[in-house]
Amino acid sequence: MRRSDVARKFNLSPSRIYLIEQQSRADKGTAERRVKLRERVVNADDLDALWAVEDLVDAIGVTVLTKKLLMKHFVEVAKKEISLRELMDMCPEAPVEGLDFMISPLQMGAGRRRRERCLGT
Repeated sequence: MRRSDVARKFNLSPSRIYLIEQQSRADKGTAERRVKLRERVVNADDLDALWAVEDLVDAIGVTVLTKKLLMKHFVEVAKKEISLRELMDMCPEAPVEGLDFMISPLQMGAGRRRRERCLGT
């Protein structure tokens, strides 16, 4: 189906359809990269192996805001490599009000303050 036909069907401009296609390709590339990075981490089977910060943060697949905060933190402390153990130790499991189980604040969408507290900023 041509881009102009899709645009007409969804009441969008052809350029907007092009941007959606580009974003979809980028998302697919990111997902493939994440899978490869995770495989490398799992195959290494070593919590103390050093990984490039951006690679490890991509591999764990955190939200965009959490990724930005993590990357900002690592830039501020001038850290380019980190082990999985160090990353896990940065954010120990913490109780969440109203829940009877533990959850890592890195995996929560609980707002900026909790994430910053987790990162010590």
